[in-house]
Amino acid sequence: MSDKPFRVAVLDDFEKLADTVPAYEQLKARADVTILRERLDSPEKIERALGGMDALLLMRERTYFSDNEYSRLPRLRLISQTGRTSRHLDLPSATRRGIAVAGTPADNGTSTKELTIGLILALMRKIPQVNRRMREESWPPLPGRLLEGKLVGVLGFGRIGQEVARILKAFDARVLAYARTLTAEKAGQIGAECVPTETLLKESDIVTIHVPLNANTRGMIGDKELAMMKPGVLLVNTARGPIVSEAAMIKALETGHLGGVGLDVFDIEPLPMDHPLRRFDNAILLSHRGYATVEVLRERYEEAMTNILNFIDGKPVNLHNPEVLKP
Repeated sequence: MSDKPFRVAVLDDFEKLADTVPAYEQLKARADVTILRERLDSPEKIERALGGMDALLLMRERTYFSDNEYSRLPRLRLISQTGRTSRHLDLPSATRRGIAVAGTPADNGTSTKELTIGLILALMRKIPQVNRRMREESWPPLPGRLLEGKLVGVLGFGRIGQEVARILKAFDARVLAYARTLTAEKAGQIGAECVPTETLLKESDIVTIHVPLNANTRGMIGDKELAMMKPGVLLVNTARGPIVSEAAMIKALETGHLGGVGLDVFDIEPLPMDHPLRRFDNAILLSHRGYATVEVLRERYEEAMTNILNFIDGKPVNLHNPEVLKP
C-alpha cells in the first residue's frame, strides 16, 4: 500500500445503513471512508466523485462499471461487491488493470420469498387500492379474492421458487411448477405439480416468476405467452425485469387481459418517472426491494467492509478474480 491514506467510497447507500454496522467503525479507523447516497449515473460523475479512491464498495448492481469507468479511476485497486453477482462489472478489464473484485455470500432468499407472497396477497386482496381510497372516501367497497383454492404457477423452481411454493401450500393453493430440469418427484416433495410451461401459463390464476436472467429466459414471457394465460390472470415478477416483455405486459394491462401485476424489477432501474407502468392502478410497483431488508443490507455491508479490511491487511479473500494477484 502507498503512503497516502487508503480511500474508500461506499456507493448507492440509499437506505442509509452502511454506517450502522460494526465493521464501518473498524474501516473508518483504518481508511478515509466516503459514503455516497446519490446515484452516479454517468462516467463523468464517476470520475469526479471516485477519481482518488483506492477501493469501492458496491451494493448489488446499482452502478455499472466498464473499462471506460475503470480508465478514469487510476488509484482503484479493489471493488468490494455485495453478493456473488458481477454481471454489472467488466471483470476481464478489471483483472487486466489489476483491480481485485471481492464478493460476499448470497443470502438464502428469505427476503425475496416473503416479498413475493406479499405481492400476491396485495394483488388478490387489492390492498394498495383500498389503502389509497381510505384517504378519499369513508369505507371503500372493493372486494378481494381468496388465495385458497387458486392455481398458482411458479415459473422457476430453484431455492426461492421452492420456498414460495411451500408457503403457497400453507394457504391451500394448488401449485403448478415448471423448471427445465424439474421432476414430478421433486415437485411432489413440496406438494407442487410438475407441468410443462404451456400448461402452467394456461391454467394458472397467478403466475410468479423465479427464473434467472440469461439468454434463454430474456423475453420468455411475451405476447404469445401472455395470450395463453387466463383473462384476469395476475403476474408477479421478483426475478429480473427483462424476463417479461414490458411492451407485451403493458398491452395486456391496457386490454384488461392481465388483471394486475406485482413488479419489483424492471428493464430500466430506477424506473423512469414517465414510464407507462406508473399509470395503472392495478400495477403494484416496487423499487427492487426483494433483497433490501434492514437485516440483509446490514449483513452485506458488514461482509463487504470486512473484505476491504482484509485487503488493507494484504490478505484479500473472496475474490472473483484471484488471478489478479499473480505476479
